[in-house]
Amino acid sequence: MTPRRAAARASRSGAVSAPAAALARAILVVALVLIAGFQPGPLAIQRDYRSAQAATTAKNYAAAADALADAAARLPYSGYAANRAGLAEISAGRFDEAIRHLFIAAALDGWTTARRVALGDAYLGKGDNNAALAQWEAALAADPNDDGLLARLANQYEAAGRYAEAVNVLNQLTQLRPKDPAVYYRLALLTAATAPEDAPARLALAAGIAPNLAPATQTLIDAIQAGQAAGDRAAMFGKVGYALIQLSEWRLAQEALTHAVTLNPQYADAFAYLGLALDRQNQDGLVDYETAVKLAPQSPLVQYLLGLHWRRAGNSDTALPYLLAAQKLDPQNPAIAAEIGGAYASTGDLPNGEVWLSQAVKLDDHNPQWWLLLAKFYLDNVYHVAELGLPAARRAAELDPKSGPAADALGYALVLTGDLVDGEKTLQQALTLGGDSASTYYHLGVLYQQQKRNPEAEAAYKHALSLDPDGFYGGLTLKALGALTPASP
Repeated sequence: MTPRRAAARASRSGAVSAPAAALARAILVVALVLIAGFQPGPLAIQRDYRSAQAATTAKNYAAAADALADAAARLPYSGYAANRAGLAEISAGRFDEAIRHLFIAAALDGWTTARRVALGDAYLGKGDNNAALAQWEAALAADPNDDGLLARLANQYEAAGRYAEAVNVLNQLTQLRPKDPAVYYRLALLTAATAPEDAPARLALAAGIAPNLAPATQTLIDAIQAGQAAGDRAAMFGKVGYALIQLSEWRLAQEALTHAVTLNPQYADAFAYLGLALDRQNQDGLVDYETAVKLAPQSPLVQYLLGLHWRRAGNSDTALPYLLAAQKLDPQNPAIAAEIGGAYASTGDLPNGEVWLSQAVKLDDHNPQWWLLLAKFYLDNVYHVAELGLPAARRAAELDPKSGPAADALGYALVLTGDLVDGEKTLQQALTLGGDSASTYYHLGVLYQQQKRNPEAEAAYKHALSLDPDGFYGGLTLKALGALTPASP
């Protein structure tokens, strides 16, 4: 074993005496100096530190890491230099090098809480979550009141599905951050997903600290109370799971719904929502959807959600039988009608797409959502725009004048029907109302291209592409850019 490895192993294990550790470090220093083959060079080291400071100020973290790594190589006996290099390499995303320098620093100067935390950060950046947790747990043993460390552990325990440990750590963190609503809210959500009976008090406390959280916390409290009133713990977990889906807490929804179907294997709705939670985490919920349909083929909900699964997978032909079955079971539901219309449109069957999207509007004609979907159908397919698309877009904008998407649809309808002046004004209004939108920038590109304002068209198209590189408008933008006449030099 080389002197350097011996020293590093001794430092990591803590199994050597202080004199032996000192001797090992001395041997390591001599070995590193001999290997390096050059003297520290005070002027070069000063230059490295100045360069690192300037690069950090400029947020050029790779250059800062290069400079500090050079300083550490020139000072092989300095744990401080190696530690600084390791920290800089974490900022630069060079995690293997960061790990190497942090171990050198520990071999020279020993482990500290901060060094273990940094090493955990490096392992996490590298994707080795278990190694990160091991370092942070070791650091916590030395400093149980480090709130930043507790926050790291809470996040990583939750990410690993170790919810009981996450709850325990968050409980400790509330003692250190008694006014931090984010800590209390996260603790309340995890409690709701794993032990809903214990959650209402924590949910109320979170809302008391931050009233803006009250709508979300009340949604969960209502779900828990409904489950308690039913006297059915499986139903309680199911209702909590659905509430968590409403809050887009997909992973926690999965946890609650898994409890629900474990307690009641005949709980069709919980299986269907479990499939949805899995889909939204880029997993495949098909088995759970199919289980739900087998358990409750007469449920419009489970038929609808399975149809949505196939729509998200880009397979509208497979989706349509489930969506049509859902519509027969619940013919007054505009959401189902609209989804059928979208499915037909995506297969190229525009007449049926029009029929079903129009049906959604008829079922709920004061809801701007359905008018907007109908307008976008006409506009995206350049189909009956003047006679039907423009009126639908106007109606959507009238019903929701603060909607960026509605203004976008109206602006594009005006462009397609030749009113470029009002079209541009309305598209600019859409940006004001809705922020950056790939759709709006694509539509502005079309407008500018029609007006022969090619540099502006190109800029708008490129911005749309940056916002939606792999989506519907990204695809349209690539085609438009390919057809755009290059601007004259």
